[in-house]
Amino acid sequence: MRILAVLAGIVLMGTGIWCFTHRGVGFSSIAFVLGCVMVSIGVLSILIYFFAPGKQDGFGWFFAEGLITAILGGLVLANQLITDSMVPIFFGMWLLFCGVMRVVASLHLILSKNNSWLFTLGVGFISASFGVYAFFNQTVANTIPLILLTGIIFLIQGVNVLVYGVFIPGKKKAKEHGRSGKSR
Repeated sequence: MRILAVLAGIVLMGTGIWCFTHRGVGFSSIAFVLGCVMVSIGVLSILIYFFAPGKQDGFGWFFAEGLITAILGGLVLANQLITDSMVPIFFGMWLLFCGVMRVVASLHLILSKNNSWLFTLGVGFISASFGVYAFFNQTVANTIPLILLTGIIFLIQGVNVLVYGVFIPGKKKAKEHGRSGKSR
């Protein structure tokens, strides 16, 4: 499952780079690709949660993030973003939610004495900060072209998912943690 999470992060980052290479087109021209990627990554995230070892270790936030990503991807596919001015708000909301989920996950990692908590907290804070900026700053659409903004958001979200993939508990760690939890 770790490999799938890392691949999902790479796909999201690749989609962000793809947005950079297509910056001359309108958002509606690439919305189908973005929606397909979001739905695919959302479903994959949900599957990773259910089949990952150590899911009892507080990684339920990954399920919630996958569900939200799939739903929002469905909205993009259904062409529910009526105007271009909604794009920063929509994707900012997505990034804000995922960033907050990473911050919550880092707090859980602190409690479980996992050394990756600081990196997870940093990525979550950066994601949430950029999400707030995109969500609440209506002039962002005028300062950064929508496709570039979307590319940045997909890159940041790719790093989010990649961090999860790198720090997901392996089978051995999940079994050891399960045994130590039963002996208490």
